[in-house]
Amino acid sequence: MEQTDDHSIIEAVLNGNKQAYADIVRRYQNKLYGLFRKMGSSEADAQDLTQETLVKAYRKLAAHNPAQSFAGWIYTIAINLQKDQGYRRKPDSMREDSYVRETPESKLLQKELRTELDCLLQTLPEHYRLVLILRYTNQLSHKEIADMTGMSIRQVTNAVFRAKNSLRKIVVTKEGQRYDNLEAYRNEKSPS
Repeated sequence: MEQTDDHSIIEAVLNGNKQAYADIVRRYQNKLYGLFRKMGSSEADAQDLTQETLVKAYRKLAAHNPAQSFAGWIYTIAINLQKDQGYRRKPDSMREDSYVRETPESKLLQKELRTELDCLLQTLPEHYRLVLILRYTNQLSHKEIADMTGMSIRQVTNAVFRAKNSLRKIVVTKEGQRYDNLEAYRNEKSPS
């Protein structure tokens, strides 16, 4: 039976119901995997890191402070594991999209947009990429991100702002280059 919130699951596990941890695994395995993939881990590394994070969280479950967010706590474990084990960006142009849409065209468009966004995120410095992923993919608050990363809330706010501006500039530059390339192509094709 699936528990309703993280704290009730943790309490059940700590009281001897070890099977209740399966609810935590179901709740967080895809989120953790997505975090690792967006931080540049290969599929295999992301799977390994996800499993290691869930095992480490289980072993240290009694150390979790119930007054704090469990999501923030488990993401902190994940980020530290990735840093400790030296997993770094590995280009992977083949990303799978798990979104289901109504038409084949909309599925393809969604996949292309996701791939392009992932590629754009890879151009950002790691700390910018991390705060954006935690904020918008994992929907953590600035305070939770600050607690996880050791940054102040103001630094997180600034990093999110600067990361979004950097992405915006990259997109504008890319669009300008596409337009310039299209114009150059048209000029080559037009009879003089």
